[in-house]
Amino acid sequence: MMKRLLTTVCTLMFVMAIHALTTDVAPDQTGMTLSAQEWDKNVVMGWNLGNSLESSGGETGWGNPKTTQEMIKFVKSQGFNGIRIPVRWTEQLSDETNMVVKTAWLNRVKEIVDWCLAEDMYVIINIHHEAWLDRNPFNSKKTENNKKLAALWKCIATFFRDYDQRLAFAGTNETIATVNGQENWNKPEAEWQAVQNSYNQTFVNAVRATGGKNYYRHLVVQTYACNGYYGLDGGFIVPTDVVEGRMSVEFHCYDPYEYAGSGSYYYWGKKYKDMGKSVPSSDESTLSSYFIRIFSTWWKKGLGVVLGEYGASTHYKTDDKQTQMENQQYYYKCMVGEARKFGFAAFAWDNNGFGSGKEKFGIFRRSSSGMTVGNEYSLKGICEGAGVEYQEPENPGGGDTPAEGTVFWEGDAKMDWGNGLQLSVPASEFEAMGKDVRLILQYTLDYTDYNMIQFFYGDWGTNPSFIINGTEYSKEYIPSDVHSVGNGESCSSTITFGESVYKILAQKGMAIQGHGIRLNKVLLSNGTSGIQTVVVSPQFTDRYYSIDGRRVVQPAKGIYIQNGRKVIIK
Repeated sequence: MMKRLLTTVCTLMFVMAIHALTTDVAPDQTGMTLSAQEWDKNVVMGWNLGNSLESSGGETGWGNPKTTQEMIKFVKSQGFNGIRIPVRWTEQLSDETNMVVKTAWLNRVKEIVDWCLAEDMYVIINIHHEAWLDRNPFNSKKTENNKKLAALWKCIATFFRDYDQRLAFAGTNETIATVNGQENWNKPEAEWQAVQNSYNQTFVNAVRATGGKNYYRHLVVQTYACNGYYGLDGGFIVPTDVVEGRMSVEFHCYDPYEYAGSGSYYYWGKKYKDMGKSVPSSDESTLSSYFIRIFSTWWKKGLGVVLGEYGASTHYKTDDKQTQMENQQYYYKCMVGEARKFGFAAFAWDNNGFGSGKEKFGIFRRSSSGMTVGNEYSLKGICEGAGVEYQEPENPGGGDTPAEGTVFWEGDAKMDWGNGLQLSVPASEFEAMGKDVRLILQYTLDYTDYNMIQFFYGDWGTNPSFIINGTEYSKEYIPSDVHSVGNGESCSSTITFGESVYKILAQKGMAIQGHGIRLNKVLLSNGTSGIQTVVVSPQFTDRYYSIDGRRVVQPAKGIYIQNGRKVIIK
């Protein structure tokens, strides 16, 4: 007993010693009560002070006026209660060897932060546009950059250590590789994501080590390129932390880029397709599925989520400008509404750019004489979306629950357009099932670039429209978006058709092809079959699915779906 007591005492003394050695001052939890998720949900409307403190050559280097307290007051008066302040630091160093920032620059950032807090706003400051860091996610730079990053964050965090919980720190911005002089925004090499992971861990360690309120401060870490899809693909690793529930994952969303960024489309969303407008295939359901997947992957694990930047560059053709501006308002409404629904803190990107074209993200018109509303449509959309309340999804992700039906095809075949499985369902199968026919696909995602399932009528001439979970699609769909599942995960889609489409299917049949999919089973149902409940013993050669539609390889005790039946394993 004495030996055990001595061992326990020694262990506690060792932990205390390590604790004392690794924090500059003692941790101080006074007033630091908010979790990351609570912090994020509290941000009703967030705004970016873009192209200011992160500009090359100083605050006014990219043409914007110096920020004033009146500007911050104006932003608050328009309904915003959160501000993200991008900051470039290393142009303002007094000691490059030890990454010490000039006191004047620290005080300037402090001044703006203080103005925001005086308006009772939530604030994020970050490291932004540091080419030495965010364009070099290479092993050859890893050791050097982590050393510099740790020193820089120690300087910043120590300066702001006594600030209350409304101030959060974000470790990096959009880290991407520059290869042969070209920025690579595509899916990262494993090395690049791994180095970004190391930057995130260094940031967390450096801030926590300063102690005080920073020990409990809300910290924000980033996926490669701040692209949520890249983080969801499995390369992103959540940093370890000394406290629980004080970390958020940041992503940016200018999706689809051909609408929100490049401007090759002038309209977005099913609502505008119904008006006869040309819209990209990525729409409201794509956005919702994307956010559900993020919610399921990070939020459900206790992490917060920060949508650090979003927006749609203003672009229009003068013959229909009014409708296009109303469409921009609708896009902002949907973006903010989805973020609010899931609890994400969303910050609109505003660079004070106006007109029509690329990089026209202005919302408020900043000038040396003050601030006015420059784009009432974007602002209205944000306000409308902000009215959505947080609501935890009942069934986040996983696709439809596999249903009962007649097995038409079963196996394990890769779909890869003409190089893989192309399946034909004859017209007689649809005719036999009647107009309420359901086509049920069970499959596993298996892709390195993208995944898609595509339908043709049986003559391979034209494409039918179809419905999944109440949403209508035409020609094709992306399972990972529609069902919020990741590569390597199994899923089930139940597909129905309008009466006019059914009549053609009953005459021509259907052809199915795709890419990045391993098809496992195809069933046809007339929509009237119920789900049978039976008690079984698990047979691991069978396919079991959880109630939310995910395949379970070795089911334990519980309720599952197996071969179209609801089964109870005891």
